[in-house]
Amino acid sequence: MPIRRLASLGVATMLPLLAAAHTHLLESTPAANSTGRAPAEFVLRFSEATRLTALTLQRDGSAPAQKLAPLPAQAGKLLKLAAPSLAPGGYVLAWRAVADDGHVMTGSLRFRIAAP
Repeated sequence: MPIRRLASLGVATMLPLLAAAHTHLLESTPAANSTGRAPAEFVLRFSEATRLTALTLQRDGSAPAQKLAPLPAQAGKLLKLAAPSLAPGGYVLAWRAVADDGHVMTGSLRFRIAAP
């Protein structure tokens, strides 16, 4: 087999491993697409140490999104931030983070606060 083809094959087989190397959100509180009581805090658990650079909360049908602060100062796999008082309704929690490898990630999750 020519060396060039072997090199191509090697790169092709490593691409899934490289893509999997980036951190990703494993779970959150509240959980994505959940309905429940208003949380006292937002919790994001990542697969690797991550530093939050932005966290916003938007209620369905309202604009603009509310910036949440202060963000955790240290990178970690488990990041917590106090939640504001939330009324019943739907919300989107959006985040931006930087992993220890410098990779920037964004994501969001929807959840609903049930009426008492």
